[in-house]
Formats: sequence, structure tokens, C-alpha cells
Amino acid sequence: MATIKERFNKWKETRSKWQKAGDVFFWLLLILLIIPGPRKVISTSVNKLMLNVKNPGIEKVENQERLQDPDYNWSLARAADEPLYFSELRDKVVFLNFWATWCPPCVAELPEIQRAYEKYGDQVAFVLVSNQEPSVVESFMDKHGYKLPIFYLNQKTPEVLNHRALPTTFIIAKDGSIVTKKTGAANWDSKATYKIFEELLR
Repeated sequence: MATIKERFNKWKETRSKWQKAGDVFFWLLLILLIIPGPRKVISTSVNKLMLNVKNPGIEKVENQERLQDPDYNWSLARAADEPLYFSELRDKVVFLNFWATWCPPCVAELPEIQRAYEKYGDQVAFVLVSNQEPSVVESFMDKHGYKLPIFYLNQKTPEVLNHRALPTTFIIAKDGSIVTKKTGAANWDSKATYKIFEELLR
């Protein structure tokens, strides 16, 4: 069986300069992805690059689902205040985002959501929902300087808002129609998003 040194010498002799560089880059990236800290940074950076090409759109009318009266009985907990009853959001445009601090795509799109909130937060109800401990989420938000309306699950999510992955975002019209359902990160600080908001706010 060949020793490590013999294998290394054979690798040096049989690979071109560019192939060697590619091999080194691959193994370095693989090692970094194994270590938790760098892995999260790399994953978040990749997702940020993906945001540049993922803009949200409006579903075709025939594909849109709609919240029914029982769905508005749903409530969400707040860290220190009274619960948010979804019935309070009737007749409002709603930006509903399910996310977690451990989810790289969720973290990658938060700056975009923050900017969208700063521009439309007085007209659109932003509701960011987490299933984590409030102390964990609040520490994360403080650390990164985000000022977003955060809520916590305290009962089963209505079937119409069910999702299998994070992040998942719904944009809901005043009549309860779900005009946008986006799974995965998206560029929410975009003309595409603001066009949706403007159409729904008319």
C-alpha cells in the first residue's frame, strides 16, 4: 500500500498547477464547512449572493389560497406584551415570515426584510414568527441591531399557512388572499417587493 508521502509525490507529478490550486481550494472549503463557525459564515454568504437573483412575485389568481374566518382565530405570543390575534390584521396587507436564528437563508435575508420594514412598516403589518426561545431570538436581534416585530408560536399554525421549510414568507392581501408564498431566501428590499406592496395598498 502506498504511503502518504508516495501519494503526495504522485499527486504533485500528475496534476497541473491549476489542478493543484483547485484541489487545495476544494479541500480548504471542505474543512471550513466542517467547522461550525466558518460553515455558518460561508452558508450565509452564499445565500446573500443568491438573494440578488431571487425576487418575489405574485401568484396567479387561480393559484391563490385565502384565509378563512377560522384562520383568523390564530394567535401568536409576544415576548413581553399581549398576544397578537390574527383577527387584528384583517383588512391589512401582511408580510408573514417564518424563520430561525440557526437557519443561514433566514439570517441572509434579514437585512433585506429590515430595510423593507423601514420603508413600509407603517402601511404593511410585518410579522416575523419564530419557534425558538424568546431569549435566544432577542439576544440575536440585539446583537445585529434589527428592529423587527418578532412573534412566537403558541398554537398550531392554520393549514393554509403551513410550511415545511425555513424561511417561508407569505404576503397576504387585505381580503385574506395569499398573493405570494416564497420558500427560501429572497431579496425583499427590491422593486419587485415594493411593486407587490403598492398594488395591495391601493
